[in-house]
Formats: sequence, structure tokens, C-alpha cells
Amino acid sequence: MNRTHTSSGPRSAPRRGTGGIRRTRRIAAGAVTVALALVATACGGDDKKDTDSQAPGGSSAQNADIPAAKIVGLWQVKSEDPNAIDDYQNGALIAVDEINAKGGVLGKPLEFERVPSGLNPTSARTAFLQAKDKKPSGMVGFPGGTEAQGLQRDIDAAGIPIVNVNNDITLLYGAKNGSEWMFTTNPYDGATARNMVALAVKNNWAKIGILGNELGYGRDGTARTEAAVKGTTATVGDKRLVPVTATDLTEAVLALKGSDAVFSWTYPNTLAAQLKQMAQNDITTPVVGGGSTPVVVNYGLAKGKEIENLNAVLACLPAIDTRPASKAFNDAYKAKFGTDAPPLAAAAHDAVWMQAEAMKKAGTTTDHGKIKAALEQLTWTEGACQPEYKSDPSHILAHQQIAIDYDATGKPTVVDTYKIPELAKGAS
Repeated sequence: MNRTHTSSGPRSAPRRGTGGIRRTRRIAAGAVTVALALVATACGGDDKKDTDSQAPGGSSAQNADIPAAKIVGLWQVKSEDPNAIDDYQNGALIAVDEINAKGGVLGKPLEFERVPSGLNPTSARTAFLQAKDKKPSGMVGFPGGTEAQGLQRDIDAAGIPIVNVNNDITLLYGAKNGSEWMFTTNPYDGATARNMVALAVKNNWAKIGILGNELGYGRDGTARTEAAVKGTTATVGDKRLVPVTATDLTEAVLALKGSDAVFSWTYPNTLAAQLKQMAQNDITTPVVGGGSTPVVVNYGLAKGKEIENLNAVLACLPAIDTRPASKAFNDAYKAKFGTDAPPLAAAAHDAVWMQAEAMKKAGTTTDHGKIKAALEQLTWTEGACQPEYKSDPSHILAHQQIAIDYDATGKPTVVDTYKIPELAKGAS
């Protein structure tokens, strides 16, 4: 499907954590900290041998000549742009600490560095070229799909594996803006729209209103929702697209008042303003959001009756995931940054881990072709977000979403789980 605009994903929230270019922390093997105890839990405990630090069939001594692995993150932090969040950086840094606590990659500490990459395509290209010049083993990032749409030729020419944290379907392998070198840890936007509609049908919300940001994320979400309702009992009613900087959403909120539910394809600040102004106007219509939703709840951007009718369809929510790896990540995140871990942080965390796991599987930190092939063949079940990551032909690694219902205290409850089928190469 040809589109001018595509998903750019949630970006804005109050700052937590730290910004600027970060290099990996090196952790002494004898250090005993709470963080390492959490890592041990995440990785299966002390009974799991640290064989991952060796190349296949080799020893640490045999890996002595292999250069240290380097991963470059491509995203901004809050201090660099009002639409940026710290979640991606926070999640990545926890992953680096965990990996190095387990012996690094092929016997050497993993190095991590961030190059600021914003929503502006020109800025994103500059950032990508700067990252390429650092000669990394792999990259993670591009939270906004819009920023990477014009980079296909640069990415193909560089030949460096990238694990994205966005849900832009046009960036998938074989798609209009995609590259064989790109993978993604997030379910694609069409699946999210279908599962939001499935939640509406389950709850008999027949008339769906849509509020989106006047950017790729909102426009694409609107189009995907309109496609997803076909053949169901739901229909799309009133729609409103608002600027990302808008703070007065009165007209949009009142226009959507007659909906059975409102799908919000918006960034966190817009979603918070929507919820507040709905409450001010005594509108109790259920709202269904995406990745912005836990950001709004975790940071208290909306509270009490403002969130008692709030729902979300997400890749995960570590705070209520009972798997040991997810619980350990959430505990570490909360201890370090003061809030439960949002799905966006978990996506970045898992992206770093999968790059590292692919290098271990390939037995190299410099042969990008072998690392890409390892990502294509990798099955990984110790992620903070997904119970299993496995690449499909379009290079989507995540294949599950959950539906969440929040109460007025911000307590989330999983009300449904969706399996996402594999997507063929070049599908839309």
C-alpha cells in the first residue's frame, strides 16, 4: 500500500533517566549488587553456564583476537527534543549492563554509544551516517518510522544490521522503504489496528471515533483502523487529527463524544490532554491507545477518573508479566528510574540483547552478513517484552500483543492476548 505518512510511534513524556551520548558501563566480575542479582534471575540464575561468551565451538582464548562488539543507538532523549522520551535509552543501558554482567559478547565487554536521531528525516540521515562511521557491529533504534523512510539506499549501502523499535510497516523487509538489513522488535501497525478493533468488537463498541496526531503515526493509525473494521460489526465514525503541540483539544473531544469508544493514535502529551479534557467535560467514553498509554499512566500525566476508562493494545507490559526475565527487567528499571518499565523501554532492551545474541551465534562482531543471517535464524525466549522473538520473512521479530484495561488507580489488567501471524516479505 502506497502512503505518504506512516507510523512514527510515541515519543513525548517527562524526563526520566539520563541523556547525551552514553558509553557502556563496564562491570567488574566480582561486583555484588542488586542489579546483578536481578540479571541472574533474568538469565535463568547461576545454574546457567556462561557459554554465550564463547564463539560456537571455540573458547574465550580463541576469541582473543575478535574486536569488542559495539552497538550504536539511534534516538533522542528528553533534553534534546520536547517530543523525545528517555525510555529507549534507559532500556538499552540496562541491557548493556546485563550483557556485560554475563561476560559480554564473545568474551569482551559490549560497548554502547548513542547518536541523537530525531523525527526530521534530514537529521535522521545525518545521525545514521555518523553512526555508520563509528563502525559498529550493529545498530538499534529509529523509534519513529517516518524518520527512516528515506534511508533505504544508505542502509543497504552500509550493510549493517539494524533492529528497529518502531512499528512502521513500510520499513519491513521487502516493503516500500524497507531493507534486508532492518528488523523490528515491535508488532507492525496494521496488527495493532486489527487488535484494537477486536477489543472494540468484544466490548460491543460499535461506533469508533479516532483522535490522532497530525503526523505519520496518527494518519497511518486512522487509515489502518478504517481498513481493520471492514467485515466486523464495528464502524468508524468521527475522526480528528490534531497538531502534536496542541494543548486545547476541546473541539476534538466534543466532536467524538457520541462514539462508543475512541481510538487514540497519539503521542503521550496529546493522549494526556485528551483524557483530562474528556474528564472535564464529563465524557466517560472508553479510550483505546497504544504505546503512549503506559507512559501517561507511569508518569502521572493523567490520573484518577481521567484514566478509569483507559485501555491499550501493547506489545507487552513488563510490570504485570510474570515471566522471570520480564519481572527482573521491570524490577531493575524501577530501582534505577523510579517507574515501572514501559513497553518502549523493553523493546529497546530486547533489541540490544538480540543484536548481542546474534553476534554470539555468528561468532563474530565484524562480519555484518553473518550477524544478519544469525538474526534471521535466531529464536530468543528471554526477552523482557515478548515470550519469544523469531524473525518472519518480513523481519518482524515480535508476534504477540495484549489488551490492557486500567482502573482509576492506574492498575492494569490484561483482558486479552493476540497472536500475530507471520507477515510475508513485501506484504502491507
